[in-house]
Amino acid sequence: MVVNIETIVGASFENGDEKPEAISCYACQKHISSGFVYGCTQCRYFMHKACAQLPPTIDHHSLYKQPLTLVDCKAMHFRTWHCDVCRQNKVLGLFYSFMKHDNIYSFTACIDCCVVELVHKAEIDAIKEEARIKIEHEGHPQHTLTLQLRPGAFRCDACNAKNEGLFYQCDSCDFWIHKTCASLAPTIHFPNHLDHPLTLVYSLPEKFFNFSYYCESCNIYIRWNEWLYHCANCRYFVHIKCALDTKQLSTSRDNPSTSTTEEDINDSLHFPMSQVFTDPLKLLHFEKTSQDDDGETNINHWSHGHPLILNVEPYPNMSDINCSDPIEDHSLDLINTWGQQIYCRCNSCGSFGNTFLYRCETCKFNLDVNCAFLPRTIKHKSHKHPLIQVMDPDPLCNACNMWYDHISYACKPCNFILDMYCVMRSPDSLGHRYCKGHEIPLTYPPVMDHPEDFYCDICEEEMHPKLPLYYCGKCKNSFHLYCINRFKCFANVFHEGTFNVPYHKHPLTYVRRKKTPKYVCCNCNQDINGCLILECQSRVCSFNICFECDYNKEMDP
Repeated sequence: MVVNIETIVGASFENGDEKPEAISCYACQKHISSGFVYGCTQCRYFMHKACAQLPPTIDHHSLYKQPLTLVDCKAMHFRTWHCDVCRQNKVLGLFYSFMKHDNIYSFTACIDCCVVELVHKAEIDAIKEEARIKIEHEGHPQHTLTLQLRPGAFRCDACNAKNEGLFYQCDSCDFWIHKTCASLAPTIHFPNHLDHPLTLVYSLPEKFFNFSYYCESCNIYIRWNEWLYHCANCRYFVHIKCALDTKQLSTSRDNPSTSTTEEDINDSLHFPMSQVFTDPLKLLHFEKTSQDDDGETNINHWSHGHPLILNVEPYPNMSDINCSDPIEDHSLDLINTWGQQIYCRCNSCGSFGNTFLYRCETCKFNLDVNCAFLPRTIKHKSHKHPLIQVMDPDPLCNACNMWYDHISYACKPCNFILDMYCVMRSPDSLGHRYCKGHEIPLTYPPVMDHPEDFYCDICEEEMHPKLPLYYCGKCKNSFHLYCINRFKCFANVFHEGTFNVPYHKHPLTYVRRKKTPKYVCCNCNQDINGCLILECQSRVCSFNICFECDYNKEMDP
């Protein structure tokens, strides 16, 4: 009869021992720890269910050329015997054997060795039965697939991995997939994307062909004909092999090796900031600075008893000052370019200027004063690791997807880099005339519940859904970083006074407007937020033009 072994072990026995006796299977002589067994409680005779259901004879030529019969060792009146397969000595129990006519055993095999063959034969029989049926699969709808009887090592057309195993082969073309890939779950819950389940697709959907995508796990390029798990709403793609490998080990991308210390990270500036970061020198002396009622910046200096007002004036004797900078192997001299006819371009931010800068005459390397005091290490909201200041040749920025040949901030182990403009000049939010009364936040993908594509409301081009953008959820307006906050190539140019120009009938005055998103350049129609402009101050005229447009008109009249 079938009994629960836990009931037998927990029962009290006639011997009175407190410790329950060990129960073993009579057939295989192995300990029975739990579950249901066949047994006679009166005789203390028990068997595993699998052992009790062993066939009386087996015919496997892989073991022996003759059929084998199940034999009880005790019934044959001997206690020990030897397995000819695993070559181990056994005590009592059941075994399979072939006996000659003179009652001499010519071959014996233990239950374990025979069960392996039984299981293997059952698997082969199941494969043969399955191979008789041709299947149709959504991943290859044009032809039927047949399961091959023997495993093979090949590159799977589904997971793109070269592993050995059973596989389906197309009956008409060169299409092979692993048997496991043919039965993938249609949806999975991925631990690194908990907001939505990932859905299985058999190629990259056509609506995503406009941009390049990379696996969120291995960061390898997504090919259009690969099987993927994806979240269409979030534009989240994972190779099926990466998605199913839930026991990924920690890599250098999780624990990057950098030269920064914990103290450096804690003291690092965090970006993006609430305002455009253009004055690191002021931040360096933040505790010593203050602003008066007119908004002018004052600094308390030990050499003078009164506050000093920040002012830019040409001082010829400043050219004798020099300092050293970590970017260059040579020393950099502080020079004054005020009054020069040619603007000097900073090798750090790419902006032209006509004030003070640091220069290496040997390398023809220029560094404006603010860029000379940029922080060495920063933290940025778009990346989990600290970013270190680098100057790589033509790096591709991960925020704007544009090439930038000046100073950048990078996490080398992750191959992640942001150009200096996207780091420093892209604040948490910006004002724009398209969204009156409120600012537009800097948004990082994915944008939840926004399945449709984004189009920039300024340039009207489709936006890459994996790049940060300025997005107004209230007005449904979207903007490229470089469209709403254009690169100011004359950010370090300062002029003053009123001049006559050939392209306008009234004199124009140099002004630098503060945060006024309602004003735009009358020539290029772009915002003049914080830019140096020429403005007509006549009461009957509202003409203004940004300095960049004025400069271009002078160069190309």
